[in-house]
Amino acid sequence: MTSEVTVDPQATRAEVMLQGITRFGRTVALSSWTPVILAVVACLIILVGSGVAVLQVRLAELAQTQGGTTEAPQAALPTDLAGGLADLTLAPEDVRPISMDAARAWNAALPFSTLPIQAARPFIMPPDRIADYARALDCLTAAVYYEAASETAIGQAAVAQVVINRMRHPAFPKTICGVVFQGQERTTGCQFSFTCDGAMNRPPSAAGWARARATAAAALNGRVAAEVGMATHYHTDWVAPYWAERLVKMRQIDTHIFYRWTGAWGLPGAFSGAHAGTEPVIAKLAALATYVEELPPVIDAGEAFEPVAGPAVSLAAVPRVAAEPEPLISDSPAEAVAPPAPVEVAVAPPAPPPILANPLAAPTAAPQRRSRIATPR
Repeated sequence: MTSEVTVDPQATRAEVMLQGITRFGRTVALSSWTPVILAVVACLIILVGSGVAVLQVRLAELAQTQGGTTEAPQAALPTDLAGGLADLTLAPEDVRPISMDAARAWNAALPFSTLPIQAARPFIMPPDRIADYARALDCLTAAVYYEAASETAIGQAAVAQVVINRMRHPAFPKTICGVVFQGQERTTGCQFSFTCDGAMNRPPSAAGWARARATAAAALNGRVAAEVGMATHYHTDWVAPYWAERLVKMRQIDTHIFYRWTGAWGLPGAFSGAHAGTEPVIAKLAALATYVEELPPVIDAGEAFEPVAGPAVSLAAVPRVAAEPEPLISDSPAEAVAPPAPVEVAVAPPAPPPILANPLAAPTAAPQRRSRIATPR
């Protein structure tokens, strides 16, 4: 009895394909073109990856630009900060009850974020509303002075940048004064502690107020504190708030530690809010506010200015006028008193208007030099 061996045709094909792949691999490995082909493939991969990255960046910039001109959809509140946690303040119940040295040690143990800090866009206060600009300048000056009077110039600019960042963010008011004095009606826990802890009862120094005002004016006219990026929160290093762990710790400048929101609320797309236009009047700033007189509307240069028509005034010599004599009364009716001859009174003509010199004409004589010698009294 003979037995026949059955050959599986599928297994044979697999073995043949495997042998062919092996021979092709040996041929490619031994070829002198292999390094060149590998280099070309690697370059193609790098170019494709770079192109995709550049395309993503350009699309992000385009979306940000369109968001600045149109009303961009506001980012949703992160789930870990939902439920009223947008109001992160320095109320006593929000700060750990530890000493100043222990708070500094706790803050030092909390690591800084390694993510890049993206600078905010410049903000320029509209110049056509002088009163609103003056109120915004006063409010921002008060924030810089009472929050960072002893800080460096960079530290003061960082505090001003936080105020502007909040004004642009959907979680805060859309005015400078609204941001600075948010929660001022509370006894504790206001957004900026100086607005409710009695610090404003202490009058500011003239030099310190002028320095803070210069910083505030620069921030309202386009200066950006790129060191703090999109920061919306900060605190001094001698306190340890509970909310510090839930935000992105960005940088410390002087004694202030700055934070931003996590997720989409901390990215540039969330800072698309526009200024409301009208700044509120803050009663607490009455003693420090800048008085601004409301000026009448400016006449457009394109409009025709029509002078008010009036009677024509002649500068010619006025003729002599004869004065009428007064009637004389006599006690005796029989006597007739002859009236005196009329007296002529010469009326001097009005002085001609002064002739103004042409400012564009060349001077005919050398101007007279004034003496710089001080005369004693």
